[in-house]
Formats: sequence, structure tokens, C-alpha cells
Amino acid sequence: MKKLVKLSAVTVLVVLVLSIFGVGDAAWDKLMFYGRVARLYTRNPHAKLSMPLQEVLKRQVANTWHAPRGTDRLHEGQDIFAPKGTPIYSATSGFVYSVGENNLGGQTVSVIGDGGRVYYYAHLESYAPGLAVGNPVTRQTLLGYVGTTGNAQGTPPHLHFGVYTSSGAINPLPLLVDRAQTAVTTRPSPQRMINRKA
Repeated sequence: MKKLVKLSAVTVLVVLVLSIFGVGDAAWDKLMFYGRVARLYTRNPHAKLSMPLQEVLKRQVANTWHAPRGTDRLHEGQDIFAPKGTPIYSATSGFVYSVGENNLGGQTVSVIGDGGRVYYYAHLESYAPGLAVGNPVTRQTLLGYVGTTGNAQGTPPHLHFGVYTSSGAINPLPLLVDRAQTAVTTRPSPQRMINRKA
């Protein structure tokens, strides 16, 4: 309890200093985001993840976990094939952790969820409108659309879906379930909870 009181006092002090020096809303938003992420680490990770593509069933996904990629690496995820432009939904609740581009993944989105797991969505054709770091997500949140960006150029369109823990990548396939099986377990976003109380 004393640690919680000290943490609260430090948080209030930091906010006060930031507001005095005019750092303002951006710093407050970042501080709140990190507080929410820290809270996720106190929870157990989800045992089941919704299939990120609504029309794809788990049995249709060929296991590409640890398939060789070149001579120096193994595949750290599952490739889920679908037509270009197919909507991609978050597999779990959490917060958007990053939105950006890299050589391998092309256009990517990362979501951080319970237990501090990071869910990585790659090769997107485009992002969902308004998607930004810090946004809360549920299993119904649209993240983007299937594409062939990054090193997927010249391959059939697909989503690369990876799951990362503090000790490295884990195989997402055993955790995935068909989207209809997880629809009822979705937690409401913080914004929905606020609206419900009003």
C-alpha cells in the first residue's frame, strides 16, 4: 500500500512539473499510455486469440512457424493468406503500440495486450482510418487491410501475424480460434465503459 501511495505521489508531482513547464497534453497522454501499458503487465495473457481475418478459419491456415527464411533466420509467425484488401481485426484487446513501416514487414501495426504480449501485424496494404499509437482496441477493432508490402512483394497477399513475449516469439497458431468462438469474450474499450456510465 505504501508503494502505491508513493507511486501516486510521484505521478502527481510529474504531472504538476510537466504542466508548470508547459509540456502539457502530449506529455500527459504519453504518461497515461505508459500507465495503461504497465497495468497490462499485471494481467495474464489471453489463452485464446481471435483469428485476425474474419472470413478465415483456423483449419485453413498452413503452419508456417519456424519455416526457413533465407539462410539466416526462421519464420516467427503465421502467414494467413487472403485477398488483397481483406479487413484485419485485432486478435485481442489492448492498445496500439506502434504503427509504422520496416523492410521486412512493410506497413505494420503492433498491439500490446494482457501480460505485455505484443501482437504484430505485417504486410498491410493500408491502415484503418484514424489508427494511432495509444488507441484502445478490442477484438472488433479494424487495424488495416491485407497487402503485400515489405518483403511480401511478389507473393500472394497475406497477413504475417506474430506474437512476442518478454522471452521472444511464440507460435500464434495454437492460440488462434475462429472469430465466432471468441466474440463473446471481448472486453469493452475504456471509452465504451465511460460512455456506459454516463
